[in-house]
Amino acid sequence: MPSPAPPPPPLPLPRLAAAQPDSWVTLPESQLPFSQSVLRLTQRLPGQRAGAAGEWLLCLSGEAVVDLPQGQWVQLRAGETLRLPAAAGWQALPVAGEVVLLRTVPLAAAPLDAASFGAGPL
Repeated sequence: MPSPAPPPPPLPLPRLAAAQPDSWVTLPESQLPFSQSVLRLTQRLPGQRAGAAGEWLLCLSGEAVVDLPQGQWVQLRAGETLRLPAAAGWQALPVAGEVVLLRTVPLAAAPLDAASFGAGPL
């Protein structure tokens, strides 16, 4: 009986992001219902727009301020996430530390929720 294939190696997200600062680096595709990209933020990132189904922004390290429409803003610290509504314009600014952001965008028209990840009630 042949041995099972070894698992894929982990992705070093901060190193991937550092390879192209201030540019989104798309992660390899998978069978999941969303795409992900990572960014090393060193300066203001203007002109971003959430997808038609909205998206999630997760701060992996550092601290960033996310400017939203109508004068609203959110400070994201490492480990915190923000749900961006459909088609919302936003921009980000690094505040402290080495800022690495992970952006998750649904591939289908259905918005991301806990069911997309197979999560049930806690």
